[in-house]
Amino acid sequence: MRVKKLAHRIEEHYAYHGVRIKLQLLLAENNGERLTFLVCLKPGTKINLIFERASDIQMALHIPLFQPFKDGLNICLVVSKNSATQNSLLQMLKSRAFYQSRDWLPIAIGYNMRQEMIFADLAKMPHVMYAGSTNSGKSMGLICLILSLIVKQPVKNINLLIFDVGANSLGIFSDIPYLSYPIVKEYEEGVYVIKKLVEEMERRIRVSQDELRNLPALVCVIDEYVSFINNISDKKQSKMIADDISNLIRRGRHAKIHFVISTQDPIKNNMKVDVGNITTRMAFKCAKVQNSIAILGEKGAEKLSGKGALLMKSNDYSDPMYIQGAFISPDEIAQLVNFIKEKVYDPDSKFTIPEFELLELPEQVEEDKRKMCDKDKEMAQIIIWILSRDKVSASQIMTQFAMGNRAYDIVKQLYEMELIAEKFANQQRKVLPQSVESVPSKVMEFLQGQGYTEDMVSDAISNKNGG
Repeated sequence: MRVKKLAHRIEEHYAYHGVRIKLQLLLAENNGERLTFLVCLKPGTKINLIFERASDIQMALHIPLFQPFKDGLNICLVVSKNSATQNSLLQMLKSRAFYQSRDWLPIAIGYNMRQEMIFADLAKMPHVMYAGSTNSGKSMGLICLILSLIVKQPVKNINLLIFDVGANSLGIFSDIPYLSYPIVKEYEEGVYVIKKLVEEMERRIRVSQDELRNLPALVCVIDEYVSFINNISDKKQSKMIADDISNLIRRGRHAKIHFVISTQDPIKNNMKVDVGNITTRMAFKCAKVQNSIAILGEKGAEKLSGKGALLMKSNDYSDPMYIQGAFISPDEIAQLVNFIKEKVYDPDSKFTIPEFELLELPEQVEEDKRKMCDKDKEMAQIIIWILSRDKVSASQIMTQFAMGNRAYDIVKQLYEMELIAEKFANQQRKVLPQSVESVPSKVMEFLQGQGYTEDMVSDAISNKNGG
């Protein structure tokens, strides 16, 4: 009777949103705590509305787990007063399905709504992209992927390149023998490693199939990808690296090279690479509907609830499949990683990239220093110029110093230096220092380092000629 009453309430709430359905109980588990219904559509009801209105009805009924999902041609609905579902990674890695899998690079993803374990083969993907907002479960997804790969295969079969720039979510893997290069923590190192990976791809493409078959698969994992690609200071170099990554994604499958990219904001303009060849997508809860559309091609990920919940779309699953992502505790990770570190392996069977510092060319170092000095000199000239004005704008800087859109970045830097006021409408920004004493100390130190004396700064301010 209680089940019928609940089903009736769900039907009524859907009807309030213009969705006319009838629920039929398929399965009751855990003494009726978890129920699975078959959703029968009445004439005129659109299937997509069942999914779009689910979060509204979940909130109205205060049901911790309320998730419609597709089961072949059927639409089902799972309901539970417990939000937690089966999500143990260790149970997946110990399962017969994983242990006896004939997939070359099997990865444990999680559990579907029928509590079935979901695995996939990275070798067939051959690349995958994870997206989702902060604390949605992306990093845990990457951890589960890496652990799946190194538990199943020996070092001679798989090597890893891990980018953890600006974060520390993957630091637990810093000493594992599978790494072809220490975990990348700096942007310059990342540029270097990508270049070396392109060289290895070109080499592998030229070898025979028999030789390639005996080489380890290379899996490059980049956490917070957008942050990495957008923080390469040299814009020309950033464009070159984006082109290199696009090349690796497009041709890497012919060289047993796989990319795993994770980002909070998968909008095309932010990615700067052609991600069309990444056909496997893992969408955790997204902050914006546009992010869901960017990664899945449709809405849905913005309405996910619960940490670790994701929608997976791939060549095998054209419709996004709801999965409760696998989870492993920090203690379990540490124990498993320590076990993996004790594995015996042949160093000669591993692909390695020499340390960045050992190969850095003196000429390049000097060139980088020269460019930095030129930029500092230019910035000092701009600061002295704006101090002689009451107001300033990016367009005025463009004209005065013969530059393009880079002037907008300089205006942002001037604001961060507390030299100009924040933006108000489309008006020019007020120059803040009215005396040499009001110039921030760090700015004064910078100017003095570029050869400007306190008197020169004072003269610039006293000679203001208006905006």
